[in-house]
Amino acid sequence: MLSPCMGMGKMPKNSFGRITFFKKSGARLYIPARIIDDSSFPFKDGEIVKIEIGNSSLKLKAVEWWEMLDWKTMPETYEKLPNEIKQKIESAQLI
Repeated sequence: MLSPCMGMGKMPKNSFGRITFFKKSGARLYIPARIIDDSSFPFKDGEIVKIEIGNSSLKLKAVEWWEMLDWKTMPETYEKLPNEIKQKIESAQLI
């Protein structure tokens, strides 16, 4: 049986999945098809996501290109960035 919000194009607030651990490579999180098939699901197949851990939960977020780089090892490159990007990097405490 579908929840009332399923037929109206709204993504359900929650569902159940499964996490599987692998000794050498980490873990894989299964997200049910009814969640990922929803038009409001924010990620594409193969997309890199940011994972935040807190309060007994995981948050998946879209990641910005500048979040994936180690700015402490590239000071010359950092200096050439626009101020807007520098401010985001500093706010995220990546430098």
